[in-house]
Amino acid sequence: MNRKKSIVVLSIVAVIIILMAVFAVVDFPIAGTVYDYNGYAKTIKLGLDMSGGVSAVFEVQEDEKGDLDTRVDGTIASLQSLLVSKGYTEATVTKGTNSNGLTTIRVEVPDVDDPERVLDLIGRPATLEFKLEDSASAKAYVIGSEHLDSAYVTTDESSNYAVGLKFNEAGTQAFASFTSDNVGKSSYIYIDGERYTAVTINSAITNGQAIITSGSDGYTYQEAKDFATRLQSGTFGVQLKQTEVRNISPTLGENSIRQALIAAAIGLAIIFVFMIVVYRGFGLAADIALIVYTLLLLWFSAVLPWVQLTLPGIAGLLLSIGMAVDANVIIFERIKDEYKRSSKPIETSIKIGFKRSTAAIVDGNVTTLIGAVVLWILGSASIVGFAVTLFIGIILSMFTSLVITRLIIKCFIPLNSTSEKFYGLKRGEADEIADEEEEEKPAQGPVLESEEA
Repeated sequence: MNRKKSIVVLSIVAVIIILMAVFAVVDFPIAGTVYDYNGYAKTIKLGLDMSGGVSAVFEVQEDEKGDLDTRVDGTIASLQSLLVSKGYTEATVTKGTNSNGLTTIRVEVPDVDDPERVLDLIGRPATLEFKLEDSASAKAYVIGSEHLDSAYVTTDESSNYAVGLKFNEAGTQAFASFTSDNVGKSSYIYIDGERYTAVTINSAITNGQAIITSGSDGYTYQEAKDFATRLQSGTFGVQLKQTEVRNISPTLGENSIRQALIAAAIGLAIIFVFMIVVYRGFGLAADIALIVYTLLLLWFSAVLPWVQLTLPGIAGLLLSIGMAVDANVIIFERIKDEYKRSSKPIETSIKIGFKRSTAAIVDGNVTTLIGAVVLWILGSASIVGFAVTLFIGIILSMFTSLVITRLIIKCFIPLNSTSEKFYGLKRGEADEIADEEEEEKPAQGPVLESEEA
């Protein structure tokens, strides 16, 4: 890379960093629309301990169906899966007992201001029934808690929004029999004993999947979403009665986020100064790469649905930052050692230093990634928050240390190709260099010499 190209690349990197920083924090209206752009750093979802949220308690209604504990556990799993699918990875669903000795299910959803919003997220737990007669006392042929696996928003053949139904094995058989015997008839959908809507059975449905449409125009997206949520709420294995819905205040206080940002800024500033003082030009390259890393980490935290920052999640971010700095330290120490113990030029020492440190960095990070994946899969909600941020941070730290740092240093070479002082490099003693170069020489095999007469 020549001097001119190096300046161009560094300028492009600087422009990208400035734009990413601006888009991270600045809000502005989008010209020609009614929408506003919000800085992506401000859109990161926060957990209960950072932003508060909503808690809802439901009392499990006892019945005569038997095996109540198993059905309660299945309902908890369904609620947790439903919340995670909607992006609330830090939401918790737990089982408890109230003062009357009845089983309860508590749902805590972070970063939700309106208590009614939590009910919109999980649906208002209800009984779901498909009937042939428009009467609350009529026979139910298909029951949500026994037969329906899930309800979701989809589109029909005309690309209009519709509601999709997926039945379990027993539901597939029940629905196939129900629709086969009643083609052309109306089916009445009852929720909580009240008629919700009526649909026409157009054909026998035997594959366990059905679509509910609404005339030629179809549903709007919001109508289909609300309908699907109502149907989904009827798939729970037990009947639930809402007993409490309340706001939860942040456990860390109103100033927690501001204090966390100040602490992070101070920590990064100390790292920046340390890297420049100890590694000089290399440290400057590492600082630029660390800025890129921080901005990318904020962006991925904002756009990925699994990220919801809590104290454990912040711990994962800080740990990954430390590993990013650690990777640069390994690289720079290898370069300094290579330059000290040989007579090679700076550029060659840099190439060898990166080559010899890559394996160690990848090995160290992969083992941590495996641990993060295990915690992600098997951990509780708070542990998952730590595992997700750690996983993302490690991937980005490897990218910035092995790619961005190397690119910046490669751009520095044409500008300071022979300046040992700029890079903080120093040659070793002459005998050390000779010993090192002697060790690097290939082993010499037997030599065939002529024998004198």
